Amino acid sequence: MSEQAMTRQKAAYSLATEVLGVEPIIFINPLTVLASPAWRGVEGDIWRASTEDTSIILKHYQDDTAFYVDQAPAMLAAQEAGHLGVGPAVLKCVPEDGFLVLSDLADPWLAGGLHHALDMDLRSAVIAQKRAFQRGVRLEKTISIFDEIELLFDITRSERIATHNDIEPFMAFARDASEKMNSLGWDEVPCHRDGNTANLMVHPEKQVKLIDFDLAANCDPFEDIGAYLIEFFETDGDARSGFEEWYGSFHEGLFQRAMIYGVADDLRWGLIGAIMGRRSERSSLEFSKYAAWRFLRMQMQAKRSEANDRIRLAA
Repeated sequence: MSEQAMTRQKAAYSLATEVLGVEPIIFINPLTVLASPAWRGVEGDIWRASTEDTSIILKHYQDDTAFYVDQAPAMLAAQEAGHLGVGPAVLKCVPEDGFLVLSDLADPWLAGGLHHALDMDLRSAVIAQKRAFQRGVRLEKTISIFDEIELLFDITRSERIATHNDIEPFMAFARDASEKMNSLGWDEVPCHRDGNTANLMVHPEKQVKLIDFDLAANCDPFEDIGAYLIEFFETDGDARSGFEEWYGSFHEGLFQRAMIYGVADDLRWGLIGAIMGRRSERSSLEFSKYAAWRFLRMQMQAKRSEANDRIRLAA
């Protein structure tokens, strides 16, 4: 373990002792960090600290994610989710040190996976939690995914970071989509903004909690729907059914609006992965491979003739 990692762990252990009131009996990292094929545990180191009758989770944000994660707003969003019962309760947050302490969703809760996308009851539970979060209080951060994409693209250009051979057509799609959305306008509600199934906790009785509010912000609610659809469904036909599950009825223009956001989500994460692959010192994580996968899915959408139809039909 590097000296920096040891320092981070000692700080986490000290904070765990403070929150628990005694030194933990068990203090472990409960997960394997992945950046390919999933994106799990990347934004912060995670520890589980337990006594005989209490267990907590500590998250310490990584410095190399600061270009896309606003730590203080993310912590406040996690607090709001805990208040709403949408996510685990936040026991303590220390924004100045990058620490977040949460109640532990222990056994029989399990981390979500792509196989959970096949279970209609679980999908309904995910939708219910995301919609409940959207009904909560306004968050500290407000942003458009298209503004994020421009900022990330500027980083790749200024630092000459390799992305994808078709990055210019991808950006053209994003800019056309942004122009269309600006012409339509949108409501702003609190959104999780993360469709990753790894950022769900699932209970055997078909209960779901949302975790990792690192991108959470006020935005168009259809961005939340799009991120969900692009992750949970492989085809447009299935995504149409998924949209109806979420929205309660089918509307072609609003479905296309959501799918535009879903396609943009792939572009955003492709750019994030590319930047992390160049910048991050965590060389054991396959950031560039993850970026290539998200760009591949973007390519499958943006280079189809239907791409312009999505923008034309969006409502």
